[in-house]
Amino acid sequence: MTELNGILDGVDNGFLTEMGKATEGNKAAEFKTAYLQTLENRSAFHKVCETVFFRFVTLSAFGIAVVNVAKAADNTPPAVSPPAFTAIRYDEDYSDLKDPAARTNAFDPIKYISLSDRGDSYITFGGQVRDRYEYFQNYLFGRGPQDQNGYNLLRAMANADLHLDPYVRVFAQGISATQQGRFGGPRASDADEIDLHQAFVDITLPFTADTSFTLRGGRQVIIFGAQRLIGVSDWTNARRTFDGVRGTLTTPGNTVDMFYARPVRVREYSSDDDVPDTFIAGVYDTWEVPGAWAKAKPKLEIYAFYVDRQSITFNQITAGEDRYTLGTRLTAYPKPFDFDLETDYQFGRFSGEETHAFAVAAMGGYTLKDAMFAPRTFLGFDIASGGRRNNPGDAFDQLFPSGHDQFGIIDAIGRQNIIDVHPGFTLTLLENKPGAQRLTLLTQYRQFWRESDQDAVYTSSGSILRAAGGSNASAIGGEIDLQVNWQLDRYISAYAGYCHFFHGSFVADTGPHSDIDFAYSALVFTF
Repeated sequence: MTELNGILDGVDNGFLTEMGKATEGNKAAEFKTAYLQTLENRSAFHKVCETVFFRFVTLSAFGIAVVNVAKAADNTPPAVSPPAFTAIRYDEDYSDLKDPAARTNAFDPIKYISLSDRGDSYITFGGQVRDRYEYFQNYLFGRGPQDQNGYNLLRAMANADLHLDPYVRVFAQGISATQQGRFGGPRASDADEIDLHQAFVDITLPFTADTSFTLRGGRQVIIFGAQRLIGVSDWTNARRTFDGVRGTLTTPGNTVDMFYARPVRVREYSSDDDVPDTFIAGVYDTWEVPGAWAKAKPKLEIYAFYVDRQSITFNQITAGEDRYTLGTRLTAYPKPFDFDLETDYQFGRFSGEETHAFAVAAMGGYTLKDAMFAPRTFLGFDIASGGRRNNPGDAFDQLFPSGHDQFGIIDAIGRQNIIDVHPGFTLTLLENKPGAQRLTLLTQYRQFWRESDQDAVYTSSGSILRAAGGSNASAIGGEIDLQVNWQLDRYISAYAGYCHFFHGSFVADTGPHSDIDFAYSALVFTF
């Protein structure tokens, strides 16, 4: 207890004293009372920081206990490596579990349930529960209602993957996303009481042993590349999905996707439906570059999208648009380096006027694999065009991205009318240790400017954060992000973080301009 006191004393002496009195006698009720009494004497943000930390440590400790119990029950090494859990879930292949000897993990019995004597017909079940606490101080720089206590976001998903035979498959996933305690009620992305998130049928036509065409129809999550333009938006409580059809031609070293889809509109208490008069269609080609660079795993992605919307807003002008996007993305990992370069050009019409827009995203990293904590340093740069007074449609349309952390974890900024420079580093604190499959620390800083001083600043959802016209300044501000990610084992993970947004001259000139603080913690169970 003395050692614990010495560590915590520098953080919070008052809290330590009360905790020491209570925990020495293992009096849980007294500890809880002392903790709550201590919280009452703190500032609002100090309260929240303690709440985030306490939730993170408590839930993680619970997770470690579950892991240790599971390991004590079964130390048998897996016969095959299970597929990694993904945000979309439908790309996880459990066919190796056809062999009963390969079923060594706790949830393997529901990952392959045979429905035929031959074993080529089977069903897989999975799901995820995520609980996240969030707190903002000076949300939207202090504009509008402010929440003094933070709020909770709870999401549960369950999926079933039915393989009728090697060529016909049915996938379904349900979702329930709720919020508790947010002052002013849920945002559009916070709540979807209960709904059908995915439901599609795949029909696969094999041409040769390694060439096939798959036709998919129904409600489905669609992601391409780094999800800068089309993604699932997994950070938000209510995720993005589409109703549409997709064809995928797979050949050695190449995958071509063709699709037509309508984005689904989240309706909190009724069935989700399509966004009215809006669709996107396109072709996306992913090519694994062969030759001398093969060890670096280079990929070249080339794509073309067409979007038609009845309503979108650029710089306070709301009108319809039809827009084409032509883009490329090149990634490679020539160790110890890595890089990602994506370029886009857009043209079309907005409010009857011709539009021309562009975006560039670049990221380079260097990893010292053999050094302590295997640090990876990185530097990124982004630019996306803004509109002009006489043509607001020259602003880049970010389409339907996974907007979270593309421009900072606070999500105050989106890929429209923006210039961003962001250095940072990650540390792998623990890896393949008891209770910590992987523990990492991310630290990054971002500096933002407007690309056009005649256009607004947009959020990650595409809404206007601050309208143009009140200032000629370009500097929006800067954001620092700290995040700890803890993968306890295959099934349990936790993360927590703190972010601060330093307002710039444009924000100061155009309304309330208090710096934003954001703290959060989460526990995730996936099976």
